[in-house]
Amino acid sequence: MDNMTPMINAVTRITFVLMAGLLMGYALHHETRAVTLGMTLGLLAGIVNFRYLAVKVRRVAESVANNEGKAFSLGFVTRISFAILVTMFSVKIEHFSLEATIAGIFIPQLLSIPVGIYLSVRNKM
Repeated sequence: MDNMTPMINAVTRITFVLMAGLLMGYALHHETRAVTLGMTLGLLAGIVNFRYLAVKVRRVAESVANNEGKAFSLGFVTRISFAILVTMFSVKIEHFSLEATIAGIFIPQLLSIPVGIYLSVRNKM
């Protein structure tokens, strides 16, 4: 199994850059404040879920490699609960766009695909 740390760090950096751009948009463009703030909230939840999944995958891989008989899970219930919590927060507070929040939750996971392809191509050169 390849080391996932460079991909996780790259996705985290890209997400933080996106969040910084969205916060800059929040400060400078008043008409889209709900969308930028909702997307930022969704990205925050998405990166937390992404990193939590990475920790769980690493633990499962170590458990399998060491032949430990512990039951394992990928933390699906925790991650979906956090996503629902953020979505409910976005619904309750009127300053957040619900659609942008939901879209932002999935962006870090989707970013892992092109970042993983880029890093694998770069490592083979």
